Amino acid sequence: MRAVRAPEPSRARYVWKFATSFAMVLILAAGMFVQRHKEAKAEMNALRAEHQKIETELKQVKAVADEAHPVMVLDNGQTRVIVDLNQTTYY
Repeated sequence: MRAVRAPEPSRARYVWKFATSFAMVLILAAGMFVQRHKEAKAEMNALRAEHQKIETELKQVKAVADEAHPVMVLDNGQTRVIVDLNQTTYY
């Protein structure tokens, strides 16, 4: 009686298994790269929006500062005198 043996797998089968495994790893790496790129882009857009908001607030503060009248505050501990320099008459 002959012993029944399974045929040994060919070398080509191992090559194809390796190739498919390698392709899956490449696909996973590409997916992770794309995801990280999207996250970085979203973070950059958020930073740009925050920068624009800060620039707008700064312009508003500068506008308020330009409209303010020059004042001088004299304080000696008990008394505080605030003088508006635009309406002060000097003698």
